[in-house]
Amino acid sequence: MNKLTLSNILTIVISFISCNQLLSAVPVPVDQPEMEFRKPTREIKTIVPGYIWIDAEDFKDYGGWRLDTQFTHLMGSGYLIASGIGIPVKDAMTEIQVPASGSYRVWVRAKNWIKDHAPGQFTIAVGNATSQKVFGKANTEEWIWEQAGDFDLKEGRATVTIKDLTGYYGRCDAIILATNHDYTPPSAMPDIQKERSRLTGISLEPKDCGEFDVIVAGAGTAGSCAAIAAARRGAKTALIQNRPVLGGNSSIELGVPVNGAASTHPDSRESGIIEEAGRIRVYYKYPKMDSPFRIMADAEKNLTVFTNRHVFAADMNGNDKIAAVKAMDTLSNEIYSYRAKYFIDCTGDGWVGFFAGAKYRLGREARSEFDEKLAPEQEDKITMSGCIMGRRALSYRAENTGKPASYTPPPWAAKLPSGDDLGRNPKGFIGGQWWLEHEGTIDDLYDAEKARDELIRITYGYWNFIKNEWPERDKAANYILGYIPIMDAKRETRRLVGDYILNENDVETAKQFDDAVSYGGWPLDVHHPKGIYSGKEGPYHCTPHVPIYTIPFRSLYSTNIVNLLFAGRNMSVTHMALGTVRVEGTLAAVGQAAGTAAALCVQKGITPRDLYSKHMKEFQQTLLKDDQYIPGLINEDPADLARTAKITASSTARYELFDQQRVNQKESHPLNMPRAVMFPRGMLEKIETISLFVGSERKDAVELELHLRGSEKFEDFSSATDITTAKASVPAEKKSRITFLFNKEVKTPYIWLWLPKTEGIEWHLMDRAPLGSCRAYLTGKDKRWNVVKGQYYYFRTKPAMMIPLNYVPENVTSGTSRPIGEVTHQWASSPEKDMPQWIELAFDTPTQINTVYLTFDTDMNTAVHDEAMVPRCVRDYELSINDGNKWQTVTTINDNFQRRRIHRFSTMTAQKIKLTTLATNGDKSARVFEIRAYKE
Repeated sequence: MNKLTLSNILTIVISFISCNQLLSAVPVPVDQPEMEFRKPTREIKTIVPGYIWIDAEDFKDYGGWRLDTQFTHLMGSGYLIASGIGIPVKDAMTEIQVPASGSYRVWVRAKNWIKDHAPGQFTIAVGNATSQKVFGKANTEEWIWEQAGDFDLKEGRATVTIKDLTGYYGRCDAIILATNHDYTPPSAMPDIQKERSRLTGISLEPKDCGEFDVIVAGAGTAGSCAAIAAARRGAKTALIQNRPVLGGNSSIELGVPVNGAASTHPDSRESGIIEEAGRIRVYYKYPKMDSPFRIMADAEKNLTVFTNRHVFAADMNGNDKIAAVKAMDTLSNEIYSYRAKYFIDCTGDGWVGFFAGAKYRLGREARSEFDEKLAPEQEDKITMSGCIMGRRALSYRAENTGKPASYTPPPWAAKLPSGDDLGRNPKGFIGGQWWLEHEGTIDDLYDAEKARDELIRITYGYWNFIKNEWPERDKAANYILGYIPIMDAKRETRRLVGDYILNENDVETAKQFDDAVSYGGWPLDVHHPKGIYSGKEGPYHCTPHVPIYTIPFRSLYSTNIVNLLFAGRNMSVTHMALGTVRVEGTLAAVGQAAGTAAALCVQKGITPRDLYSKHMKEFQQTLLKDDQYIPGLINEDPADLARTAKITASSTARYELFDQQRVNQKESHPLNMPRAVMFPRGMLEKIETISLFVGSERKDAVELELHLRGSEKFEDFSSATDITTAKASVPAEKKSRITFLFNKEVKTPYIWLWLPKTEGIEWHLMDRAPLGSCRAYLTGKDKRWNVVKGQYYYFRTKPAMMIPLNYVPENVTSGTSRPIGEVTHQWASSPEKDMPQWIELAFDTPTQINTVYLTFDTDMNTAVHDEAMVPRCVRDYELSINDGNKWQTVTTINDNFQRRRIHRFSTMTAQKIKLTTLATNGDKSARVFEIRAYKE
């Protein structure tokens, strides 16, 4: 049993506290060790005389084997796999009770995963005898039963051991001991399940888990957000997850970052539930999103979470309505039934929809169907490959031995394009790359184990490239493979069909849908159909930047199953549009929309289609109230009493002083082409110096020439004449801040700086720049500058820039709670005034209120959370109510780290509401995006 540490105790305590209260606790550093997620094994019993059935899940000690349950739905159960990277792993062991002495014929369900090479071999031992039979060598790649031989066993306890021989992914699913030597186990999966039930007593009849308002199947970012949203809106909700943790691809099992629109657009990080979870993650130092989602789920009284349960069937009420779903426990093989009024399919593979008979698509649409110019001429079944991930490793993790280590790949390793023909430029070698993908013709849906296995083969082939062919292979001379994950983080399989199918044109033209419920902005990132084998064609089919676009509600519910919604990569989009919506941040916001919709359908007793046709504005306003951003929509909630209040403040900032920048040490761009950054001139009259942060891999110092140009409008890089230039020396082989002397007056509203192509030099990025800034790069024969919003190369001016901006108190009821372009939509107190600072809402007449919503600034410009305490965020504050005679403080908060805070209290008569900021997390201004007031 694990030791009960202080960290564990605090984590348990936190799990039972509302997330709106997770603000005064001390941050808990969490060092999560490598874990095999499992629960206590069942007792292995003899149910039918003369037979003993042992499942892989039943082993009390897995040793170095790992329990793999990701293919349970395809092969009927989980299995043990020996992932030892060519070194045999420690034995897996369990004990059985032999009911009577005698000769037992032993059967083993095993697999030779590469028929021509038989890489994964093992034997078994029962009692003191080891089988002569070696498993993993059969002349087929199917799962089959093989005889281990006959074993003379005495009555009493006996040990059963699985002995790995190779360390190359041997696989064992189940073991049967039978005194009847004429017995042969069945081979078809349905028959195996019946035989397991007969010999173990595990019933095939589902256990009723009760009735819910909403069932969410799949607990990735989309499913977790959907379930939390539905529960918060009052729906009795069940979240069914086939893994041991929440978060899906963003969990510690896989580790995909929660990227979204902010990766390429300013101030565009997704808000709402995913923002709340992201803040918890970084504040409490959780490595990934599983713990934050679990904390938030545990805080919801209306939400029940079921882990390690895979949905495998749907019971229908007629042809168009789901009555219940069945799920199998992936560790015990027991079956459960869950009834509900509404179902949300967040399985990624669209399994609930498939079992219900929902319409779906698989593969690439023909160009002509939606007039998508980047789609192929003919439709096909090609899908984007996933990547193997796990334990915070992508494809593999290398270890330094401290001495030269040669590498010879196993003969079954993938044969990748060699040398320059690989067409890839590795960014380091300690871990793998996202483009280590199999060909899109491999079926990730029904041949998922083969798809994962192909990724393993590719990893070994790629390590051969790193060690023996890579031009920089000397850097890896002392390294060996230390760990290879076995989980397939899928990118694409089945997509369910809604009343609308979002397509390439919708996102490229930023179509504003009347039923918009969310948004995206990640590039149209569609990977090459040949995967790593595309060679010099590169890893992409296409990856053009797209504007911020909206996502319609009609893409989140089934066109033919009346009570089915969906969110995640199985939503209603084309293959091309999936390239942009499939990232975690975008899908999380879509999940919140689907969960909110389901709860509203419960309240009103209507279908999702009715919600669209009759209640769309109410639905959208509910999402905005819950901090979901929908481009083009503002707060028009008639119940928000703050919208009619008169607003005053203790002080107001007149400008943004841009004197401290943060360099993004993790990212820099090589000057393999001209690169530029644009920013507003603001109140600058004269530029004395400009500093840049650059890195050099050159062995000699080099002189850089910085070109300064002016522009009349944002994003206009058309000016071809320098206002002036300046030169500075870049030291060899180091990162450094270099300063260019200008002493030049500048009059244009915008300034842009550019550096010419210079081999061996990189220009670092920074996380924030003044509103109205962007970067650009120059490519192509037409010499056109390509603009990238939301990213900025490091620059610093002297004197510091002062950018006039509108921070008036009335911004807190503007209806928008983030910067849009150069409009702040924020009140900020004067940076020249000390704390405390206050903002006050006054009503014309005494008003009954019991709830106040506050939205602070957690810097929505950063793509992912990287600061526990964002300097711009209000840390300590008081909320007070004046009834016309005296002030009463209703709450005092210290150590706030969240963007959205909701404060509920007994109904009070209010003439005024005052928010007093006592301290920020470092910024000189108190910043507030929105204040709402309700009587709920």
